[in-house]
Amino acid sequence: MSDSTVNNDARSASSKNYEWLIQITNAGTKETTHDDNQRKGPAFPKVPSTFRDIQQNSDCYDPSVVSIGPYHHGNTKLKEMEKLKETYAREFVKDAEKPIDDIYREMEAVLRIAKNSYPEDARRDFNDEQFAVMMFIDGCFIVQFLFCLYMKPGNLKMSSHDAALVTKDLFLLENQLPFEVLTKLMSFRNPDHKTRMKILTAFCDQVRAFPAGTELKEKITKFFCELPRSLTLGSSQGAAPDQPAAHLLELLHKQFCSRTIVPEQSEKSSFKNDSQMNWYRYYPAEELRSIGIHFKPSKTGLFTDVQFKRRWLISRGLYIPPLRIDNSTKSLLLNLVAYEACHGESNESRVTSYVCFMDSLIDTPRDVQVLRSKGILLNTLGSDEQAAELFNQIASRLIPDPYAYIQVKSSIEKEHRKS
Repeated sequence: MSDSTVNNDARSASSKNYEWLIQITNAGTKETTHDDNQRKGPAFPKVPSTFRDIQQNSDCYDPSVVSIGPYHHGNTKLKEMEKLKETYAREFVKDAEKPIDDIYREMEAVLRIAKNSYPEDARRDFNDEQFAVMMFIDGCFIVQFLFCLYMKPGNLKMSSHDAALVTKDLFLLENQLPFEVLTKLMSFRNPDHKTRMKILTAFCDQVRAFPAGTELKEKITKFFCELPRSLTLGSSQGAAPDQPAAHLLELLHKQFCSRTIVPEQSEKSSFKNDSQMNWYRYYPAEELRSIGIHFKPSKTGLFTDVQFKRRWLISRGLYIPPLRIDNSTKSLLLNLVAYEACHGESNESRVTSYVCFMDSLIDTPRDVQVLRSKGILLNTLGSDEQAAELFNQIASRLIPDPYAYIQVKSSIEKEHRKS
């Protein structure tokens, strides 16, 4: 098929409702070239079965309202959002103010290569053109959703409740789209790379404070109103990622885990040689407060920003990043943990170790109350008992890095022995 034939078909399709979506298949019907093998993206794995087997957490890995990518595509429970995805894709092409054949041409290579980000079994039920159409529509949906969310919330065409659930779904491990697809599509709307990244990092910044799943319309409205301000201020707290993220969940992980939580190898050796400090007991927050350790929120939202500081000889402070506990918190943390489990030692199990450390501080609702009173936890989920149970469920069967926060745990142990 010649390029002129593709262009003519694309131009005619642009005026026929959804038919233009079918034309994207033209980009996938060309013969595969050696470009397919030039870049193999990182595999987008499924949640490990050992995690899914924990029944109390199993529903945290599946999308509530929208599927992105191949894993949950075609789920009948998510069928209602499929129509809106097509509408969003149509509006994205319209707003891009660029001929659809030009979009096809520029997206073709990206879509063809991006499919290799998924393992072969995830692509088994799709031919090349079906996979290209799926990624294109899903990518347009995400980009248009972000545009409406930040700039024109009145055009979302969904309730605030559903918008919150969509936000939660976009950070599920099995609901990810290759980053190059998103950034390439965003380039049709905004050619400036820094601005595109600012939008995506602002989205990650806000997700921790987003009251996902709540029915309180005024909170959602306030959140929408504050989003444009976050774009101009640049609220990202983490360092700029040294390598491009593979997907949104990885971007969030890079953004909030930019600091190491384990000592250098030489420091590890010194801890190993200290026979009395090889193992550290865990003490709940209420007990630590009783021996004079003060809890304070860290100045950043980094999961890695846990520190023990001594000031003026007698003042001892345990600094912990603040966390909002809402209907999305459990899902977000568990999917970050699952992401770490699938990527080996490269990320030091940073969120996993954070979750386990928080669980060590929380035995009873009284411990939640201690942390809540100091501004470390903001509990919008319900009672302190529910919050305590949430951490117990998340940390179930998790194994932290033994050297995570080792200086902090060593300092706590020493202070406890003095008491």
